[in-house]
Amino acid sequence: MATIINQKEEIFGNISALNVLNDDFPKIDKSNSVSSINNDTNSTNFLVDLTTALAGAKALKEHMVDCITYRLDQFEDAIKDGLKRELKEMVACSVDPSVPAWFQTGGSGVELRVPKIDFYDTMKVNPETTEGSLLFTDVPPNTNSQDFNTYLNYKIQSPSLTDAWGNSMGSNEIVTANFNPVGTTQNNTVTFTTDYGKAGTGLEDKKLTDFNNDFIDSLTLFGSPGSNNSQTMFNLIIEELFGSISATKTTTTTTTTTTNEPPTTKSKSQLKIEAEIRRVLDCILNSENDAIDDSFFTFDNPTLAEISREADNRSKGIIELATCGNLAVQINSNLAVEISNSLSGDSATMSKAQEAKKVAENLDKIADAQASFASETNKPSVKGNFFVELVRKFCRILLNLIISPKFISLFAINHQIIYGQGSTYDGAIDFIKKNKKLVKNVAKIVLNIFLNLLLQLALKYLSIKLRQKFTDDEIEKAKQYVSIVFSYLPVGPEVFEMLAQIKKL
Repeated sequence: MATIINQKEEIFGNISALNVLNDDFPKIDKSNSVSSINNDTNSTNFLVDLTTALAGAKALKEHMVDCITYRLDQFEDAIKDGLKRELKEMVACSVDPSVPAWFQTGGSGVELRVPKIDFYDTMKVNPETTEGSLLFTDVPPNTNSQDFNTYLNYKIQSPSLTDAWGNSMGSNEIVTANFNPVGTTQNNTVTFTTDYGKAGTGLEDKKLTDFNNDFIDSLTLFGSPGSNNSQTMFNLIIEELFGSISATKTTTTTTTTTTNEPPTTKSKSQLKIEAEIRRVLDCILNSENDAIDDSFFTFDNPTLAEISREADNRSKGIIELATCGNLAVQINSNLAVEISNSLSGDSATMSKAQEAKKVAENLDKIADAQASFASETNKPSVKGNFFVELVRKFCRILLNLIISPKFISLFAINHQIIYGQGSTYDGAIDFIKKNKKLVKNVAKIVLNIFLNLLLQLALKYLSIKLRQKFTDDEIEKAKQYVSIVFSYLPVGPEVFEMLAQIKKL
């Protein structure tokens, strides 16, 4: 580890020397005060520090504009391809299995309690509310929506609706969800069935792998096919970083002026579960080897205290910036609505250049809103902190998407097929633990794309600095040569005046 630290110190030392050439770039201490120098495994933190040292927060903003505007389809395709491979390996064991008869239409189906597929209480939110508009897309068609989460929400809220998933997309019905309300024999559960493999449906030759692949192809990570991906991404960012949507006031309860704390739509126990999920995903993302043991899913007392504090803050609608003296920051959900409206509509209605401009403007809006809680002296650093934290947590935001009901429903179906009908798991953490290989391999896919893009950005700014260094060196050599030559020649004062002007260049 000492060798790694020394190598990192040398890198930052060299960057510090290059920075002397240009006052526009930030100066950085080459000592191990840079946090990532002491961390020998976390590539994300190291590349964030490296890029910040080379070009400041503006480079991180540039990186996020690129990812949000141009790269989301790349992330989605890679994640979905990875999920197909993982599910095939999990269920096939070198043989492509048939769809079990009990999962086919007319059978008992895969029965799942709602909390076992909805780890974030998304299904408790009405899609037609302001808060719901930030969490769901393609709402008006309800069960004919092309967003599976919207489809599932309406199935749960209106058990009598019988539309199957897939029938609104011009393809065969992939799966049918039927909700069993509280008070029925199958208390608060969703029963999934499919025509895949069933005789007389035209799908009798379809195997379980076909079902999984078609289901994954029907899903979208960022809303529905007709929505603007960057719009959905901003909603995810604001919720993940600030919890603004979870803390939205949805009742008529009036908060007191003494606390100025908005009521939350989620209980502290639910927020604590979500904080634990984020910790586990961080551990998986930050681990650069494939070994995932029980330590990833257990928390020591200091970590439990941090989780409890985070849940308490989110219940108040605030976050604390640890790097800024635990500065309390609150991003109002109204800002999320404003940004969402600015990016609403079909992405085809605006060019990518126009979208990129709006993405940059909206990132600045969030950064400025965060900085508004700081003193004038600290505003620039607090604004920059937003871009640093966004880059550091972006992969977790993407990985967290596969923990949403649309994907968990599919994974839970396969879980019962693999381990036996009725097999279950004890909440989100246990689910991730039992599917750790799948989650880890998807995490690697996300990280590989993201870090490759970030590394390209760092190399771009490093090249700029090196070109500048060599250019400056050559200019200085030329100036010195001219000065020496003229010192030996009998020239008039006008020549020396010209030389003085050259030296100012």
